[in-house]
Amino acid sequence: MKLFPAILLVTLLAVSARAQTPTPAPKTTPTPAATPSARTFKPGPFTYKMPVKAIAGTRHDIDAGSRGWTAKLPAVYVLAPDHTGLTVSGQPTLFWYQSGPATTHIEVTIIEPHKPGRVLRVGAEKAEQGGIHRLSLARYNVTLSPGVVYKWTVALVPDAANRSEDLIASDTIERIEPDAQLTAALAGAKGLNKAAVLASKGIWYDALAAVTDEIDASPKDKDLRLQRAALLEQAGLKHAAASEH
Repeated sequence: MKLFPAILLVTLLAVSARAQTPTPAPKTTPTPAATPSARTFKPGPFTYKMPVKAIAGTRHDIDAGSRGWTAKLPAVYVLAPDHTGLTVSGQPTLFWYQSGPATTHIEVTIIEPHKPGRVLRVGAEKAEQGGIHRLSLARYNVTLSPGVVYKWTVALVPDAANRSEDLIASDTIERIEPDAQLTAALAGAKGLNKAAVLASKGIWYDALAAVTDEIDASPKDKDLRLQRAALLEQAGLKHAAASEH
């Protein structure tokens, strides 16, 4: 009967020992830092650098009002600088801006100097939508040769029997081979970062294509359109740039 105090003492000592033993903290897995994607990172306005050996004064635009057309035609502008724009792609994308809808035939052509015929001739019955339009040469299996300056033209054709009435916009394009510096700069570059690199190296057509691809993927992103507007403004394409705001 006198064992109860001894048993009680052993029990109290055991409880006290457990209370003094620290309880290990639960193991937690650290949350990895979020890695921003190329689409979410938006650099400042692009800086387009004109190529050192650019051939100036190649852009040609005619406003419908300046020629007195009786048909209601919008203005058409090729989206290219006023010099031979560069591309490093064999099958680049061409862009133009149309200030409004038109019910006339539209035609896009590419000509190689000193060679008969056309490299490309694409027509559509109507150009009903205004805004920025694009045409990929890959779709038509057309490949540009390096070192050749091609002339490309967008024409609204109000009267197919009288092509002197065409409303024409044109410019020139040249494919170049990327040097080691450009190749290194483009390695791993995506989205707007890629567009910024191309613009800074004077590769106009590919820079415009890169930022437009981002807009096509996120058409409601106003900041992307402002990025493209900044690029267009640097080439003096004020009408197309204004449409982005």
